Amino acid sequence: MVSEKQAAFSQAWIAMTAETFRVNQSIAASLFGNFLFPFAGAQSSGTILSRKMQSAAGSIIGKGLAPIHRTAVANAKRLAKVNAR
Repeated sequence: MVSEKQAAFSQAWIAMTAETFRVNQSIAASLFGNFLFPFAGAQSSGTILSRKMQSAAGSIIGKGLAPIHRTAVANAKRLAKVNAR
C-alpha cells in the first residue's frame, strides 16, 4: 500500500511537470503572437493572459490530482470487497 502511494505521488509530480511545460509553451506562444501582431486581437493581451493563467492553474492541479485520485479509488474498491469477519 505504501508503494502504491509513492508511485501515485511520483506520477502526480510528473504529470504536473508535463502540464506546466505545456502551459508555459502555450502562454509563450500567445505572448509572442501578441508581440508580432499587437492589434490583431479585440481584447487586451492582459485579459487574455490572466484567463490563460487561471485556467493553467486549474489544469495543473487537475493533472496532479488525477493519479492520486485514481489510486485512492482503486484502493477503496479493493478494500470494499474484503469480507468483514
